[in-house]
Amino acid sequence: MKADDRPIDCASAREVYAQNLETWIRGTLEPTNRHGRKMYRAMRRMLDELPARELHEEGKTWVWSDLHLGHENIIRYTNRPFKSVHQMDETLYWNWFDRVGDRDTLIFVGDVAMRPVNPEYTWGRVRQGSGRVKHLVVGNHDLTGSGSLRVEGFDQVSSLLCAAGDPPMLFTHLPLERFPDGWVNLHGHTHDDPPRRSAHINVSVEQLNYFPIALDRLRILARELVKGHVPKGNTTLEQLDRIGA
Repeated sequence: MKADDRPIDCASAREVYAQNLETWIRGTLEPTNRHGRKMYRAMRRMLDELPARELHEEGKTWVWSDLHLGHENIIRYTNRPFKSVHQMDETLYWNWFDRVGDRDTLIFVGDVAMRPVNPEYTWGRVRQGSGRVKHLVVGNHDLTGSGSLRVEGFDQVSSLLCAAGDPPMLFTHLPLERFPDGWVNLHGHTHDDPPRRSAHINVSVEQLNYFPIALDRLRILARELVKGHVPKGNTTLEQLDRIGA
């Protein structure tokens, strides 16, 4: 078995995530950043309470993150090309239903919706949306300040998701600052920031032209990254186009 074909040890991956969160809480954040500390502590409690899962793909697998449904200010914060929050939400729903088949797997890498949002309508759309398995990797906006889950409608919910293969991949909402060589970290949270020049793949919707992206395309980029080859591009989609993925 090649090293890159070995499955990720999810218990070890969970510990890596915990170490990253503790570093952010204790050392990285400014002492006056109460919001940031509260957010990371909520994520740390979530990590203790929710499982780390291994990915078992059904049909084709799709990935995206940081939809921020119902969040009007995100249009301005990340320069999204929408005139209203209604237009943004409906476009994201349409792009989801247009691309994902009923027998497919769809992974949300956190931050599904923001207040104010109509919970009954939003979680109903999630339940009814296409995809045999809808998997949520929890993000900070999917939690209350106490660390309780505030989103509904998913078939599986986890603190992080491990995917064996060539190379093994680790899905976390927050990008990891440190993780073992040979892994690739698929993450959200950083929205329209340029791709890192490291083994990270940002799957925020701003990076993907607001469509879910096929995991088999991301695997091609992941293989380049573990070789130390970082394709040029201001977004993940531009990197994929650069390597013909």
